[in-house]
Amino acid sequence: FNEHTKHLNEILSILAKANFQVNPDKCCIAVQEIYFLSHTINEQLIKPNGNKITAIIDLPAPTTIKEANEFLDK
Repeated sequence: FNEHTKHLNEILSILAKANFQVNPDKCCIAVQEIYFLSHTINEQLIKPNGNKITAIIDLPAPTTIKEANEFLDK
């Protein structure tokens, strides 16, 4: 935790020098897991959001050339 605090202070110091304002309501500090850009990020891994994967898996497979071209946006 001490190393995390040190890095956090460094980052906030750099942002302050650049006159960059941070919105505390949008910040997650000292949490074990976050959700960012449809990914779950924690100490052990970065994995895509399960809902996004399910949506892709559940897409119906094209059965005609026309459907395949529409899927590929051709």
